[in-house]
Amino acid sequence: MDELEACGHEVSTKRELGIKGFSDGMSYNAVRPDYPGEAMAFFASTFGLDGTVRALDLGAGSGIFTRQIRDLVGEVVAVDPSASMREAFAASTPDVEILEGSDIAIPLDDESVDVVFVAQAFHWFDVPAALEEIRRVLRPGGGLGLIWNERDESVPWVRALSLAMQWDRWQPYRVGRDFSGLLCAGPFRDVERVTFRHAQLLTKESLYQRVLTTSYISVMSETERTALMRDVAKVVEPLETARCCIWRFALETRSGGEYDFLACPRLSSLATPS
Repeated sequence: MDELEACGHEVSTKRELGIKGFSDGMSYNAVRPDYPGEAMAFFASTFGLDGTVRALDLGAGSGIFTRQIRDLVGEVVAVDPSASMREAFAASTPDVEILEGSDIAIPLDDESVDVVFVAQAFHWFDVPAALEEIRRVLRPGGGLGLIWNERDESVPWVRALSLAMQWDRWQPYRVGRDFSGLLCAGPFRDVERVTFRHAQLLTKESLYQRVLTTSYISVMSETERTALMRDVAKVVEPLETARCCIWRFALETRSGGEYDFLACPRLSSLATPS
């Protein structure tokens, strides 16, 4: 069975799910986590970020990553295909330009940015075409930085929550997937993969809202979504409030790590065109 058949039969392709699955940008902005300071420092060091750098946040969503990277560069421009996400972005990050576009149609000139960042979105991309489009907008010596939040399923209740969310059945991507090979097969090289620890504090109510922002859940039929949330409640309600408020993210296969990077250093990230 195709993974999208679980989503209320309302989407037919991965790309469509990546847009329709995020139709409530305001809710997404309210409950999704930010990124750790160590991650931002890693990017700053890897790419030599300073006030002369122009950065692109591709698949910027509601602007969570943008708001953290903007103080590390001279200028940041954001691109996202979802109208709802762009609306939430404009409301929460009015000082940064947000443009309509996608991984394969970036509305920027050739060689117009020094670095491209993709936060919590690369798994939606048409990777070969997207890498060529990213290469097009990068200046010589430019780089690409990817980052994800991922649940720490070594925590028993978090693992139970993932099962209640039916993540094992309908996940739009495999948690912990290593994209290094795909990057190296394209125009990038010198790929480095790093993990960092982080935690997000949520109330029970905001945890429920966090679950509802999951792409495939948001496009389910009302009947399917209600049944799934009943299973989620069976996991969440027995928890002590203090425990529930710690919503931890990590890579299951990386000890002590909660963020996954595929970073291509600016000075040697672009392969010679064939």
